[in-house]
Amino acid sequence: MDTTLVKADDKGRVSIRGVRKGAKYLVTPENGGWWIIPAPKINLPEKMESPAGAWERRAAMLESFYDKSKAW
Repeated sequence: MDTTLVKADDKGRVSIRGVRKGAKYLVTPENGGWWIIPAPKINLPEKMESPAGAWERRAAMLESFYDKSKAW
């Protein structure tokens, strides 16, 4: 890998060769310089359902244990 000195443009941007179009890269300062690596792929958890829906299901489950004959 060759080391190259680059100069930022008027807007503070620096072009980097060898990157894939549209890819995301992680840039971190280290030892007075910058390290550029491909961003790690993160699997996001599935979107949680609304708390109201969760409470409704819990209530339905509890009603299944409720014995109406023993109620006042």
